[in-house]
Amino acid sequence: LLHVHTSQTHTIFTGADGLIGADGVLGADQLQYLAWARDAGLHGLASDLFTLAPSGHVYLEPLFTITGALWHAGLSLPLAYLLWKPVAALAIFFAAVAWARRLFEEQRAARMATVALALFLCTPLAALYSWAKLGGGPLRFSLYLLSDELLVASKLWGYVPSALGLALVPVALLAAERSIDPRGFGSPATRMLSMSSGLGAMVVAFLASALASWLHPWQGITLIVIYIGLAVWQRLQGVLTLALAALGAALPLGYYYLLSHSDPAWTLASHYEVIARLPALALLLGFGPLLLLAGFGLRRPRGEVIEQALLLWIAACFVTYFANDAFAPHALQGLSFPLAALAVRGGQRLRLPLAVGAALVAVLTIPGLAYAARKWVNTASGNAVDYYLPHSDAAALDWVAHEAPAGGVLAPTPFATLVPSQTGRNVWVGHGYWSRDYPGRARQADRLFGGRMRPAQARAFVAGTGARVLIGDCTHRSDLTRTLGPLVAGVHRFGCARVYVLTRSARR
Repeated sequence: LLHVHTSQTHTIFTGADGLIGADGVLGADQLQYLAWARDAGLHGLASDLFTLAPSGHVYLEPLFTITGALWHAGLSLPLAYLLWKPVAALAIFFAAVAWARRLFEEQRAARMATVALALFLCTPLAALYSWAKLGGGPLRFSLYLLSDELLVASKLWGYVPSALGLALVPVALLAAERSIDPRGFGSPATRMLSMSSGLGAMVVAFLASALASWLHPWQGITLIVIYIGLAVWQRLQGVLTLALAALGAALPLGYYYLLSHSDPAWTLASHYEVIARLPALALLLGFGPLLLLAGFGLRRPRGEVIEQALLLWIAACFVTYFANDAFAPHALQGLSFPLAALAVRGGQRLRLPLAVGAALVAVLTIPGLAYAARKWVNTASGNAVDYYLPHSDAAALDWVAHEAPAGGVLAPTPFATLVPSQTGRNVWVGHGYWSRDYPGRARQADRLFGGRMRPAQARAFVAGTGARVLIGDCTHRSDLTRTLGPLVAGVHRFGCARVYVLTRSARR
C-alpha cells in the first residue's frame, strides 16, 4: 500500500512503515532505525544523529549493523531494512508452529487454533470501543495500545526487531526444555527443533535468549524471570542450562544498562516516560474475557518443564510489566503465545464443538485485525512526511548528503526526523525522545521556518543551535534569506524546498 501510494502521488518512500498512536502515524522510530543502520554502515558502531551534541559511536545491534552493511554494499537503505520483513514473518510463523506442536502434538485443529491466536490475537473490545466511540479517548487509546502489544503480527509493521525477538522466545524455551528433559521430544511432530544432544540444545537456548534480549530487551527480562522460576520449580534440575540461558539474556541487558549510564544520548532516552502503564480498567477489559477462557485451560504441570514454562511465561510478562518503568506495555508482547495455548485447552475442557471453537478464534482475531487494517489503510493513503517525500524535498536532502559543507542541520518538524536517515547528518531536533527538550526545540524550529520570528531573534536562535545547514521543506515555504541576513553564505533551491548554507562565523 505504501509503494502503491508513492507511485500514485509521485513521491518517494522514506523507509518508515510503523503504525501506532491515536492518529496512526509513528514513522519516527523506523527513521531512527535507518539512521542507526546508515551510521553503522559507515562506522561499524552507530551514534545518535538526532543531536548536535557530541555522541559516541557506541551502539551495536545485529539487525541494524547488517542493514547498514547491505546499504554500504549498494542497496538502498529502505530496501536493506525491508529485506528483514519476510525473514521476521517466517520466523514468527515457524516459532508459533513449533510452540503449538509441542503443546498439542497430535491434535491438528488445536494446533491450528493455537497458531492463529498466537500470531493474530487482537483484543476485540479495542475495536468495539473505537468504532462505537465508547468511553473516553484515553481509555480507547489504552485499549488500542494493549491490543497492538498483544498482536504479534503487527510487529511486522515497522518493528521487525521486536518480531524477531518474540520469535526467539519459544525457541529458547523449547531448547531449554530439551536440554533439561529430552523425553518430551519423542514425537515426530517436534522434529523442527530436534537436537543431536543436550549440549546442542543448551547452546541454542543460550544463543536464542541472548539474541531475543539484544533485539528486544523486554523479552530478555521476561526470559530471565522464566528461567529463575524454572530453576526453583525444578529444584535446580537442569540449573546449568537455565543459568547459561539466563546469562545469555542478561548480557545484552548489561550492555544496554552501560549505554544508559555512559553515553549522553542513551542517558537522555532512558529517562523519557513516553508510554506509562495502562490503567486498570483497560487491563480488565482487555484481558478479562480472554483470561476467563484461558482459566479453564489451567492444569497442574506435574513436573513437565514445558507446562511450567507455559505458566511462568504469563507470570513473567506481568512481572516485567510492573517492575519496568520504561515503556511498560512492551512487556506484554509475546503474551499471546501462552494465552493462546491455555485458551485452546479451555475450549477443549469445556467440550466446545469445533464450529464454536472456530467462532471464538474468529472473535478474538478478526474484529481487531479489521480495525488495525482500516487504520493502516487510512495511514498509508495519507501524505505524512514520515512515509512520503516530494521530489523537491528528496532533492534537497540528497544535496545535503553529498554536496553541503560538513556540519549539523536545522530543519522544521516533522521533516527534521528524515534528515539523519536520508543524509547521515546530525540534526538539532528531530526525534521525540532522542532530541533534548524536543517539544521546546520543535516549537522554536517551526516558528523560524514558519516565518514567525523577528530577524534579530531568528539570527540569535540559529547561531545558538550550532547548525551549519538549514533545510526548509515544501510545507515550510517562508524565505529566510532576508531574515537571517549576514548569516547566510548561500541558498540552494530545489523546487519548493530550500537549503541555506551558513557562514562559519554563524555558529557559536
